[in-house]
Amino acid sequence: MYTLRRRLKRTYWYPISVDIERALRKFRKLVDRTYLKIWLYILILFVISWGYCAFIKMRHDYSLINNYAHFEVLSSDYYTKWRTDGNPGQDPPK
Repeated sequence: MYTLRRRLKRTYWYPISVDIERALRKFRKLVDRTYLKIWLYILILFVISWGYCAFIKMRHDYSLINNYAHFEVLSSDYYTKWRTDGNPGQDPPK
């Protein structure tokens, strides 16, 4: 049984595996050559997309802060009912 399996491997599997290995080496060389040509474009694309996402997040956060800063002031009496008669130690309304 052991020699039969060895014979089958030698007859069928080894030629197939050698062809597969050669094809994979060719493919890897092709990928390596292509990557050496376009690595800078990949880097630039990554940096631009990362910067664009950061810009969108920053703009969104700024709009939230801006809206929150003006949200309560519009509906409160902070500026309209604050006494300005000069009494010392008077705190603004809460």
